[in-house]
Parts: sequence; structure tokens; C-alpha cells
Amino acid sequence: MPANNPISSDKAIEAALSQNWKEAIRINTGLVKKDKSNIDSLNRLGFAYLKSGQMTKAKRIFQKVLKLDPYNQISLKNLKRLTSLKRKSLQGSANQSISPLFFLEEPGKTKIASLINLAPTQVLSSVSPGQEVFLKAKNHVVEIRDGKNSYIGALPDDLSFRLIRLLTGGNSYKIVVKGIAKNSLTVLIREISRGKRYAQHPSFTPSVSFVPMGRQPMGEKPDVTVTGEEEDGQQTE
Repeated sequence: MPANNPISSDKAIEAALSQNWKEAIRINTGLVKKDKSNIDSLNRLGFAYLKSGQMTKAKRIFQKVLKLDPYNQISLKNLKRLTSLKRKSLQGSANQSISPLFFLEEPGKTKIASLINLAPTQVLSSVSPGQEVFLKAKNHVVEIRDGKNSYIGALPDDLSFRLIRLLTGGNSYKIVVKGIAKNSLTVLIREISRGKRYAQHPSFTPSVSFVPMGRQPMGEKPDVTVTGEEEDGQQTE
């Protein structure tokens, strides 16, 4: 195939992030034709069908995934969504696009964090990679909540302490879900603006890398050292 062939996982992810479900269906259908057991492509295809309101097709795709991987959390979650949401709700939820560039880290401006004290499975089942979530500072912890203000999880103590200080100083941030796996959820935090107090101070330790959206590899444990913003920070037991 030509080197510039648009049928690729990166293109499929880009289409999903920009909420271009027609293109996502086209690309993922092509990927599935090449490899009928490609679970990632199947899940993306099912999700694209779900978001475009083609619920019967979405259900069929997710059921196919579960034949290949009976404990696949993405398909289990989305099948549950199919039984609880109406077509109008599914289509209406895709009213905001997130640029793939959001997942490109910038020195001092972005941070990946694994949440602690996660919400019950039935709450997490409504969360999807790429979804925007929100910070809520409470006492000595920063909680992560969805658009309906439902609790999802909390940031580790050291990162919570740092963000509470920065938020108090007038900084603002945007957060999206990076990945979901069994018993773990990671978010990407991006600095949007700085208050006068911290105008010359980066929010996070500088690093540069591309952050792919999607599932955390099966069997991979969350990296509990991803925060590390304060050397004397303590983690919650």
C-alpha cells in the first residue's frame, strides 16, 4: 500500500477526537477488514457507530469484541450505555470537538496523572477516552468530576497540593480523560492560563512526548510516580 494511505490507527484516533464519526467509521471499517481480530479498531468502530446514532450496528460490533475478549471494559461499558441512553442523547453528547493537538505535551504546561480513590464501576462506565472532565478543589484534595458534577476520582496528594496553590493564584486548566483500564483511569491536564502570581512559573516539570488516546495496555499497572511535583509529597494510603 502507498506510504501515505489514510487508513491507519493514528487517523482513526484523529477522526474520533475531532468528532468526525463518518470518517471514523470509514477508517476503522478498513482496519477491521485488514484484521478482523483487531480489538482496538473494533472498539473505535463500535463507538463511532454509537456516536452517530447507529445503535444496532454499534451493539453488534461490541458483542463481537466480547467474543474475542469477554472482559473487555470498553465494550462492556458501551453496551451498558446502549441500554441506558436514547439516540438523541448519544448524538447530542458529541457537540464539542477536541483537537488531537491537545494530546501533544508542552514543556511545563501539561501533566499526565493516574487518579486515586476511583468512583464505582457503574460511574466510570459512563466515561470515555477524550472526554473533558473538570477539577474541583476541596480542602487538601483536588477531585475530578464529569460534566454532570459526578465524582470520578481524585488527583494524588502531591499534585493536588500543587494545583490547589496554582488555582488559588489564578491559574486555569483543561482536563481530558487519556485512558481507561480495569481499576485505573488517567487524565491529561493542560495549563490554559496563569495568574499574575505565577506568571513566570510553569505548572509542571517540563517534558515533551506524544500522548496517544485509548486503552491502557492489558496488564499494565498505572505509574504512581507520574506526578512527583513535590519531593516531600505524600501519597494516600
